[in-house]
Amino acid sequence: MSDAWLWLTGLVSLPSLVIGASFLRVDVERLRRLAVASAVAMLLAALVIAVSPPLRALSIRTSALGWVPGGEAIIRIDPLSAVLLPFAAGLWLLTVAVTPRAALDQGGLRRTALATLITLASFLTESAVVLLLLSVASVWTFLSALANPAHQYQRRIVAAYLGFSTLLFGIGVALLIAPGAPGTILEVAGMWLIVIAALVRKGIVPFHAWVPEVFDHGRLGPAILFCAPQGGAYMTVVLIVPRASPDMLRVIAILALGTAVYGAALALVQTSARRACGYLFMSQSALVMAGLDCTSVSALAGGLLVWLSAGLAFAGLARCVLVLETRRGRLDLTTYHGGYERMPVLAISFLAMGLACTGFPGTLGFVGQELLVDGAVDAFPVMGFAVVIASALTGLAVLRMYFSLFCGRSDALAHSGLRFGLTRREAWAFVALVITLVGFGVAPRPLVDSRFAASDEILRLRRVRMLGGQALDTGTPLTTGLRSQSQP
Repeated sequence: MSDAWLWLTGLVSLPSLVIGASFLRVDVERLRRLAVASAVAMLLAALVIAVSPPLRALSIRTSALGWVPGGEAIIRIDPLSAVLLPFAAGLWLLTVAVTPRAALDQGGLRRTALATLITLASFLTESAVVLLLLSVASVWTFLSALANPAHQYQRRIVAAYLGFSTLLFGIGVALLIAPGAPGTILEVAGMWLIVIAALVRKGIVPFHAWVPEVFDHGRLGPAILFCAPQGGAYMTVVLIVPRASPDMLRVIAILALGTAVYGAALALVQTSARRACGYLFMSQSALVMAGLDCTSVSALAGGLLVWLSAGLAFAGLARCVLVLETRRGRLDLTTYHGGYERMPVLAISFLAMGLACTGFPGTLGFVGQELLVDGAVDAFPVMGFAVVIASALTGLAVLRMYFSLFCGRSDALAHSGLRFGLTRREAWAFVALVITLVGFGVAPRPLVDSRFAASDEILRLRRVRMLGGQALDTGTPLTTGLRSQSQP
């Protein structure tokens, strides 16, 4: 067994250990400590894989497995997935570290580990069939978190939208792998079905109604863990971008840009902090979708960076709201709650993560949005204007939420006798996330290089498939040619 297999087995075994322990008679707090320790170990192991080229040389193609149709890699670690592995581990660590005790029981810890395992497996494959099976599993896990009778309405909405998305995904995959499908109307139909499935899962207008509803009245924690990894973005970059026609990509980009502006504008006028988070997620995830649907290497690399920055910043922002709700109850943005002096770490973390969502200089979001605009503005000038408008509206929405949640007088809280500060575990988790977003914003070169390598590989695959599967035979490396085309 190679070293890559050993490290990969270790990654998978850590959330599996927590799932197994959750079925035993283990105290909830001990199980939570085990989950935190496993998440830390998983993050460290994923980082080792991401920075070690020999560990990224792993690929098993479906052609070696007679029972799996298609020719994609069923298991692989490449420049794209190598960075997504620590991304998934970091989201799990944030979940188990800062979610309040009252909102994370033994079943909740099991579901977070299972959701992380599904996300990890999704990032390790490019097989359409395997992605379909994992998509079904992720939707089922999300629905199981809404089993409480108080959330039956939200459960029906999620089941309707995501069930429809999964059904279209399944039909699209069946058409793609049908005998004789490549180059025929069957492949085109299958691609459009997968496009619609990805748009529904991402909450792109007009398939967005489930997102604000489940954030506002459903369970916020499971919604964050389901949405933050952005499985729809992975479906897009693996299945759609290499095969789609330019017209198909243009339609997706236009819908995504409209959603980015629309979501940020609605987040600015919400009275519920939960619902504002839902619209902010719509806006940020749409920017990712717009970047992934560009054929410029710089724009694609920017979209991959925005994927990471938006996922981490949004997850941290929404977790701040969840932590505040545990101490205050439902948060109304029409009043000023105060409390900065009692929890300055949370207030500063909230503002820093919100500014990262806007692409503020010195954060990872700035690097991603700069590459996105710079790479796409020549081929699609509307994208530049839309990204700027969406970022400005997002900044206004974040500042409005910050002023409402942390500024003003808080006499009632001061005399309530309730413990209002953060626990040590919560404080360290938020501080570590802010350091990550700012650190990669100040020194982004390693992450930028890895995203350019991933975008080069994606566009190389697209170019090969556009040429009918024939390998390119030119005197200049493909990556060099692509980079030269992306420059003005």
